[in-house]
Amino acid sequence: MKQKGQNLNQSLHIQEFLYAIKNKSDSLMNYFIVSYFVFGLFLASYYDTWEIAIGVGGLLLIAYFSTKWALPKSDFYQYVLSTVLGIFMAQFIYQMHGMFEMHFTAFVASAILITYQNWKLQIPLTIVVIVHHGLFAYLQFIGLDKIYFTQLDYMTLETFIFHIVLAAIIFSLCGLWAHQFKKYSETHIQLTFNKQEVENQELKKANYELDRFVYSTSHDLRAPLNSMLGLIEIAKDEVEDLPTLEYLRLLKTSAKKLDGFICDILDYSRNARMEVNKELIDFKELVDETIQNLRFMGDINQQVDFAVDISGKVPVYADKTRLSTILNNLISNSIRYQNLQIPNPFVDIEIETFDAETKITIRDNGIGISKELLPKIFDMFYRVSDQSIGSGLGLYIVKEAVNKLNGTIQVQSKLGEGATFFISIPNK
Repeated sequence: MKQKGQNLNQSLHIQEFLYAIKNKSDSLMNYFIVSYFVFGLFLASYYDTWEIAIGVGGLLLIAYFSTKWALPKSDFYQYVLSTVLGIFMAQFIYQMHGMFEMHFTAFVASAILITYQNWKLQIPLTIVVIVHHGLFAYLQFIGLDKIYFTQLDYMTLETFIFHIVLAAIIFSLCGLWAHQFKKYSETHIQLTFNKQEVENQELKKANYELDRFVYSTSHDLRAPLNSMLGLIEIAKDEVEDLPTLEYLRLLKTSAKKLDGFICDILDYSRNARMEVNKELIDFKELVDETIQNLRFMGDINQQVDFAVDISGKVPVYADKTRLSTILNNLISNSIRYQNLQIPNPFVDIEIETFDAETKITIRDNGIGISKELLPKIFDMFYRVSDQSIGSGLGLYIVKEAVNKLNGTIQVQSKLGEGATFFISIPNK
């Protein structure tokens, strides 16, 4: 009876947690779907497609919100949402007269649906995308006027199938990710519920098992993604058709963004639950390793000059993994967001060790951050500019890692004049 009661309580805790996730996801989706509608209006202002933007977009909003209002205790509205997001993609393609980049709004929708931690939500989106691509492609290529799928005059069947297969793979990966995170959430709740009933040694064993689980999750999610990237590289060597090569480049970019998003989520997960493990820190070795790993990161506009100044002889004991995460995120941001108007981009790294604290300063001459946006940059999923290409989790993870070390972080910046991050970590 006691065991049955414990299982019932655990089940209730899991349901409460999943309910909280659903509520937060619903709030996010309300803003997200409205932003899709507004984006349609924005496209209409350039392409004079107001009837489509208001008519189709308005009906899609009504379909989602009316279903949500009519069936508040059902998850059916989530499947309606998935379908609506797929139709929005078709609307954007039509408004842009077949511009290929609009296809990627479906991949954005697929990624955002992961927040519900329900892999089945990927199915309606996938069906809509496949049906739309097949129907519109056929109608356009038989000469029907004003049916837009692509701006190409002709697309081979092989290229079309390749496009659909890779899109389905991305949707499948997002579904796998949602399923894995639901499993992880349930496991995490069960372990949390039992914390007060197990001894310290059993807790350590549970944390070890969680570490293995996170590693397994990372491997299971990223291995097929990396395989897909490898297949794209192989395909590029076999294909000479320029439009197809462009498709492959765009698919590779999208897959790499998804891979980076997965890495950020896993970094956040590890930081949130792992204990602080202090060890003697060699800052020179840590900084050199970080710079070496980032020196040739992709999408760099021009070579960045690094200046490193490490002073103080006080031995520092801290969590090396979290310090590496902090340095990696801040330095990579400095590299990624260069100011193209300045010919000599740089990143200055200063570390001073004192008896009471360690001060870390990272300064760059990149695009900078406006004064109005500074208070928001450490928020989860916040992206500071139109040039942002990451997941929006980097600075949030940095803030959380600094908090775990009982430290503080501040930033000074002006738009167009770079940014400086000041970190202070107590030496205890």
